[in-house]
Amino acid sequence: MAHTDHAATGSPVSSLTKAPKTEEDLNAFMEDVWTYVSVGRLGLEYRIKEAIHFLAGDQWVRYIPHSQKFAQHTLDEWVPTPTTNYLVKYFDRIVDLFTSGDLVEIVDPATKDQEDVESASAALRMLRAEFLRLKTETELYTPAAGWLLLAGSAVLSATWNGRAGKKIKSPKMTLGKRDVTKDILECKTCGYKEEKLMNQVECPRCGDKMVPAKTTALDMSSGRPIQEKYETQAKDKKGNGVYDEFSVGEVEERVCNILNWYPQPVKRWKDTRYVVETDPMDLDQIRSIWGSKAADVVGEDLEVTEWQGVYNTSIQAYSGLQKERGRDHSMVKFLRHIPDKRWPDGLLLITAGGKVLHKGKLDSCDDKLPYEFIKYREVPGMFWGQSLFSDLIQLQKRVNAIDSHIVQNRKQMVSSQWLVPEGSAISHIDGRSGLIIRWSPSTTAGFKPEKMMGTPVSQQVLNEREQTINDMEEVSGAREILQGGTPPGPETGAAIERLQEQAFRRFKPAIGRWRRGLSDHAKRKLQLIDKYWDEPRMVRTQGENKDTESEYLSKANLQNAEDMEIRVSVGLDFSDSSKRDRITKALGSGLLGDPNSPEVRGKVLSKLGIEGFDSEYILDAKKARRALQAIQKSEPPPEILEVDNHVVQFQIFRDHMMTTEFEGAEPTIKEAIQARAMEHKQFMQQAQMATMQAAEATKGAGPGAEQAVADSGAMGGPVPVQQ
Repeated sequence: MAHTDHAATGSPVSSLTKAPKTEEDLNAFMEDVWTYVSVGRLGLEYRIKEAIHFLAGDQWVRYIPHSQKFAQHTLDEWVPTPTTNYLVKYFDRIVDLFTSGDLVEIVDPATKDQEDVESASAALRMLRAEFLRLKTETELYTPAAGWLLLAGSAVLSATWNGRAGKKIKSPKMTLGKRDVTKDILECKTCGYKEEKLMNQVECPRCGDKMVPAKTTALDMSSGRPIQEKYETQAKDKKGNGVYDEFSVGEVEERVCNILNWYPQPVKRWKDTRYVVETDPMDLDQIRSIWGSKAADVVGEDLEVTEWQGVYNTSIQAYSGLQKERGRDHSMVKFLRHIPDKRWPDGLLLITAGGKVLHKGKLDSCDDKLPYEFIKYREVPGMFWGQSLFSDLIQLQKRVNAIDSHIVQNRKQMVSSQWLVPEGSAISHIDGRSGLIIRWSPSTTAGFKPEKMMGTPVSQQVLNEREQTINDMEEVSGAREILQGGTPPGPETGAAIERLQEQAFRRFKPAIGRWRRGLSDHAKRKLQLIDKYWDEPRMVRTQGENKDTESEYLSKANLQNAEDMEIRVSVGLDFSDSSKRDRITKALGSGLLGDPNSPEVRGKVLSKLGIEGFDSEYILDAKKARRALQAIQKSEPPPEILEVDNHVVQFQIFRDHMMTTEFEGAEPTIKEAIQARAMEHKQFMQQAQMATMQAAEATKGAGPGAEQAVADSGAMGGPVPVQQ
């Protein structure tokens, strides 16, 4: 398959009649696709690189079109180049807005059936476990929000890495042969054996008792033992068992570098059928990942850049902080294509240095590309989103130009220009105080050197600078209330909160697209879990009080995962009033569980910021769950204490006994669960009895005695109104 220039002839994928098979054809195909998708991106990459320059404070740069590189402005030495980087403030504030709060908030079940509700709860715990393991907030969401503001687009990826995760040893099995045995009766006294008379009790020879035994089965024709194949563990030379080691696999998520991410040139993301990614890697890293397939991969002439790592000089060079790396790196290219008639399972093709490292099915949980493509601002007719910085950079340039003028004017005011007559013999005047200037009146007709006073910066220039900064505040949406300042006038917290919500609405369209992208990304991670978590694994989850818990979870805990609705809340969603409204609505709709449940009431109060209910409700609920899990594993549960909140713990066991999981449990397990629940119920009854007796004893003892009994509560916690 010859390498072809498809810039004018069209996509090398669409012109492909059949899938390439040989390594030569696959490499040629990859290079053709790479060339095709990398054409026409100069404008996009210019905008992104300029934005990164300005955010880093490197703002006196210019773009050289013929070399496609940035360089410092070649200005005269006397021209000041001051930089007051306002972009950093806006960038940090808005990134914080986009990434604040618990980003995985609610998993809605497919239906309100108990199984689906429990499955949704398990899904939420799985996502929180992955959130903790992957450090998603700092390593994914924050840089993704940065790309969103700088480039106008962000790309998240979630795939399954079968090489990652915990290592498990499994006995290496081999096939062996052994003699087949059959059941007989044998007399231990005289040795008589009988196969046919299996019901014979007494030995026909000696009359002694016949006992069951085994003997080797023989082939009737040859008289040789009959043999069967069986699996046995392989042994090494010393006779020790041999084991295979494999990984359980893990979800792998990352933020794609837009500068290294090349989608098919189409008008809309939903029409994209393939994407090429590039990743410059050290040769040692390449060989450690792909093993013998990468043995012949050689290094390439690559350059180090600030943002792309190492990059091919012939395609996307950047002059800024680059330096020669030598030939110890190679550009790894990843081509992903959705399933079609040429690749029924999709395609993942990986090449480097002219070698095919991998060719296999698409590494996705469905038939879609494993990416979430998010735009900051939607522009009709444009594939890429428009960034916030594209509006701010021009205003920042104006501020820099005004500041340059102000600094130059200040220099002129401090070190004024001089008017020196011809023939005065004065060649230089510096700015030292007490300087003596010698001149000859006779040679200058009496004219002496005179200082020419500069003109102060006009108020118009200062007003222009102030107006430009106001324009940046307006364009960015980062007004005083967004920056955390207290607005003049209203002093109540509720009023300030409402003003903040009004300010946040400025970002509502962008946050909406961001929220949908994060929700789709979380859904993709859940689908990967549902597909690959075959065996139970111990995971760490975070509770309501940010405390960490451990439990075993697997895909068996998920039912109807495909139909679950995952909603991620950010920014505006995390204002207190909005949070209260969402919690109240969720409670009323039953999404949080039974409103009469002590556990649910405790969670709601804790979410609303009402202190003291964690110890009263949540901790008892956690203890009940630990006891339930222990019983299910046939392990001793935690001891029941008199100080336990028996109402809460009984409710947990009662709710479990309503599930299909309980119905399908072993009889001994069911009995143990019921016995545990009855113990809590007995404590509740004893507490109620004690309360009634105390109330009876206080009759006539004063108006406050009965109320004191009621306020004291029942033993083991408050007695609910509804049992």
